[in-house]
Amino acid sequence: MKTHSAADIVAGAAHVLAWGAFLWLAFWPFAYQGVTAAPVQVDELGNRVGNAPFEVDRHSASFVEVNGVWGLIPLFIPVVLTGLGLMVLLTWKGSNIGLVSILWALSIILLAFCLATSLSFGVLYTPSALALIISAAIYSTRLRLPRVPQE
Repeated sequence: MKTHSAADIVAGAAHVLAWGAFLWLAFWPFAYQGVTAAPVQVDELGNRVGNAPFEVDRHSASFVEVNGVWGLIPLFIPVVLTGLGLMVLLTWKGSNIGLVSILWALSIILLAFCLATSLSFGVLYTPSALALIISAAIYSTRLRLPRVPQE
């Protein structure tokens, strides 16, 4: 039975955080809030009906309601990147240098994605990006530690 290292646990936390942000963004009913203002109707004499010059209608919708199902694709990219990082950590059979390279590449891609989309939804994926960076750093430092000889 394989014991999981701290890097595996942090990569799993990154994946859980990415799923949490995905589900929050996709289905939270107040992701988009808007106000629609329409002029108040007038009667046949030209008098305004009501006191306000505009009727204000406030509405909200989820990300899926506004953008449709195809709008979920950019939201799912961080879930895929963190899932790849976790899968690579748990199943890698090659060299440790290759594993570290893949982890750092996935971490940098995810961080760049968060920065590129920071004005819309990327900020919510930043904790998962930081957790994946921490996982890569843990595994990188594990490679540099001296080996204790077995007795």
